[in-house]
Amino acid sequence: MWLFDLARYLLPASALALVLWALPRGWRDARCVQARAPAPGQRRREFLYSMLTVLIFSLNGALTFVGAHAGVLQLYERIAERGWLYAAGSLLLLVLAHDAWFYWTHRLLHARPLYRWTHLTHHRSVAPTPWAVYSFAPTEAVVQAVFLPLMLLVLPLHPLTIFVFLAHMILRNVLGHAGVELLPRRWLAGWWGRWLTTTLHHDLHHAQGRANYGLYFTWWDRLCGTEHTQYRERLSALAPAAQPASTGNISATGRVSGST
Repeated sequence: MWLFDLARYLLPASALALVLWALPRGWRDARCVQARAPAPGQRRREFLYSMLTVLIFSLNGALTFVGAHAGVLQLYERIAERGWLYAAGSLLLLVLAHDAWFYWTHRLLHARPLYRWTHLTHHRSVAPTPWAVYSFAPTEAVVQAVFLPLMLLVLPLHPLTIFVFLAHMILRNVLGHAGVELLPRRWLAGWWGRWLTTTLHHDLHHAQGRANYGLYFTWWDRLCGTEHTQYRERLSALAPAAQPASTGNISATGRVSGST
């Protein structure tokens, strides 16, 4: 279980770090959404905290396995028991439920009495890197870990459904912490940019700290009025081929002049 969670962190994070290193500097700079560079020693700190999170996630996975075999958690072994349609539908429901869980727990962890002991560790990365995806305090790691066993109390899931869900979660997470917008410009200007979170979306949260709490979708932020006031404007500037570039203090690369 520990090796699985270690690989789930190391493979996407190291692959993205390698891609960012290999990209032509001019292309990378044009797509950079960060106003600052990562601080000295930041990557090492992110990695060490992530190793602690890997341990907590693997312990949670072991407890989930025990709970399933004890009949407390609803894990079924054969797709044929419920069919592929149920497996696909439960995956969609899992993603939607996790997005809601993340948004509301994320806002809760930003509450003043809790922030220092939970979410501050993650926000020490003002300009996050791919290594920051698991850079949590133990308390926040537990909050994120318990989502899956809670879902298994009420929703029967197949291991393949869980695997695809976890793969989707980590891939979206590493992209959110990339600091460079890797998606095609036409995606940013279209449906993806309107309804799904981008690298810019989460990077603004790290830079500003009081907006853009969503993980996969933008609708909770839009509905609750917590979307960053400059997000749509900067997103337009990142996709000039499909949308008119913004004016004012937003550059063609999507960066804000001055500090964030």
